[in-house]
Amino acid sequence: MKTFLSVLVLAMAVTAHAEPFKGASPESFEHATKQMSALSKAMSDGAAILKGGDLTAVGAHSQYISSMVDSAKKQFGNTAFEPLGSCFVASNASRTWWSAQVAAAHHGGVEKKTGAIKGALDEFHEKRDDCLRSANPESSAKVNAGRDTDLKEKTGGDRECLTVFTVDPETKEVVEKPKPSHCMG
Repeated sequence: MKTFLSVLVLAMAVTAHAEPFKGASPESFEHATKQMSALSKAMSDGAAILKGGDLTAVGAHSQYISSMVDSAKKQFGNTAFEPLGSCFVASNASRTWWSAQVAAAHHGGVEKKTGAIKGALDEFHEKRDDCLRSANPESSAKVNAGRDTDLKEKTGGDRECLTVFTVDPETKEVVEKPKPSHCMG
């Protein structure tokens, strides 16, 4: 019971943010760090839970990891294409890893798909690192500055020099929006 209450309090602390973060900020970095730490701990705790063989504990742990994935979806968005979507992808990879662990335990320690556990763990580590980088205002600013420098070299301007398409309200056709005069090409 004590473990369940600890898990519940931790889940509530991590899921406190109401709207998805739109980009790097001190607050998004704090939440991402808490989320990734909680997932790492849940994955670490999972091994002991499986060894214990208590099906109720395994089920509760499965629900906890799923709640963490739901939390990431609410905090960071639900696709890899969102600014902090790698946080959701990392969370989902942790659930995939846990599911593969449970399936292997159910089949006497043999993976249904060879390499599934390692693959999910590798994806979790990769996306966890991406998550923390993209949520950190300092590292995110450096990446964006590099992108802006590349854009200036390629287009003669900043983001306003990128090709943008829109739908013409009269013809309903997709058309290219005109670029400012200082943009090349």
